[in-house]
Amino acid sequence: MKFFRKHYEPIKDITDYICKHIPDGAKVLELGPGIRPLPKATHFCGWSDKEKEKFDNYKVADFSKDKLPYDDKEFDFVYARHVLEDLYNPFNCMDEMSRVAKAGFIECPSPIAEVCRDAENWKDFVKDNLKLRGYQHHHYIVWNDGRLNFLHKFPIIERMELKDENYTYRSLENPYNWNTYYIWKDKIKYKNYTHPQDYGSPGSMEYFELIMKGFYNTIKVNESFEKEFKS
Repeated sequence: MKFFRKHYEPIKDITDYICKHIPDGAKVLELGPGIRPLPKATHFCGWSDKEKEKFDNYKVADFSKDKLPYDDKEFDFVYARHVLEDLYNPFNCMDEMSRVAKAGFIECPSPIAEVCRDAENWKDFVKDNLKLRGYQHHHYIVWNDGRLNFLHKFPIIERMELKDENYTYRSLENPYNWNTYYIWKDKIKYKNYTHPQDYGSPGSMEYFELIMKGFYNTIKVNESFEKEFKS
């Protein structure tokens, strides 16, 4: 496999698109701002008192269990990039986002990145330079098919066999395919795929088929998002 560039940072076309469509003077909340906040964000919320030192208008909350410390529909827009997949209960967070904002944007790592064996580089930390699938700290695989779909990421994914591993890397040569994108208004629509209602055991064919459904759906949906973001 040849070396390929990894795209972890926000894509400028996307942040420019979002900021262009947020009216001047809008009240904008960003969840988990990290080191590259959205330029038009006016308020921030996260889990860390240490992060609080970097931002004005910052409040602390546990997104998995707390109510966000804001009033109903207080914000015109809420932005959450690479937040939900880290939470053990992203559904509380999405319900709260729908409560406090009129519209928003969500970005999560894509199923394509989550099955890639070189998404993270472990050579400085782990003997033998293990190449594990995706990001090891993520709880969910997330894709968009008109709603956000969440599938728990079980360790068995390491035993998953792809017909063409190189297709994953070729797909990730496009920076857009590193992520799942979701733009919403009024209320976030989502589906939590659970066992045994939606699939058999985590090692079942049904489970792996759901992962691949998200994989191929992301490639298709991201084509239209890329055209829109670049317009």
